[in-house]
Amino acid sequence: MLALKRPLKRLAVMALVFWPIGAEAANYNDALQYIQAAKYGLAMKEFKQLAEEGHAPSQFSLGLMYHLGRGVEKDHAVAYDYYKRSALKEHPPALNNIGMMYLNGDYVAQNRDVAFRLFQKASTTHSQAMDNLGQCFENAWGTERNIRRAKEMYQLSGENGYIKGWYHLGRLFEKGYPDTPKDDDKAVEWYVKAAEKKHKKSINRLNRLGRLPAELAQ
Repeated sequence: MLALKRPLKRLAVMALVFWPIGAEAANYNDALQYIQAAKYGLAMKEFKQLAEEGHAPSQFSLGLMYHLGRGVEKDHAVAYDYYKRSALKEHPPALNNIGMMYLNGDYVAQNRDVAFRLFQKASTTHSQAMDNLGQCFENAWGTERNIRRAKEMYQLSGENGYIKGWYHLGRLFEKGYPDTPKDDDKAVEWYVKAAEKKHKKSINRLNRLGRLPAELAQ
């Protein structure tokens, strides 16, 4: 299927990865723990103080809170502003999320060329951005279609922990393209890898194909 798929919707979220010892890192780690406990007011207080000091992860985290409406009213203008501050410091999750805003026309005018460039920058270390870049290559969003590069990015995304990349690789093989013939066996191979990590869409695809291994059907 060569038609464009729906634009991406899934945002990079705050990972509970704690930083090394230090006053700034300690406050940031406290804020992440407040997020985990759904104490959003306390988290925002910590993030705001750090963000004003130029702390890129906190600027990103504030952007995400406003984008998702966690503890505040959703405000995509404010989210964009905080993402942009963080992205200007090359913070990969912010580059990814602001890229998704440009891809989807979310608050900003849709610009897939800008989105593609942002995903490229973020994808050096960010597994979701690797998957997003793969989708750009597959669907010709902001770049020419390049199925070889799409396959590479999907596989790399999954290997770096974003399991949906393996699912997208399975879908690519299940659909087939002129230079990559449809191959249900390869599709199943990647669905199984993702299903072993409890990826629901991969499990559903295997069920539809009648190829769900017995050990994953439980």
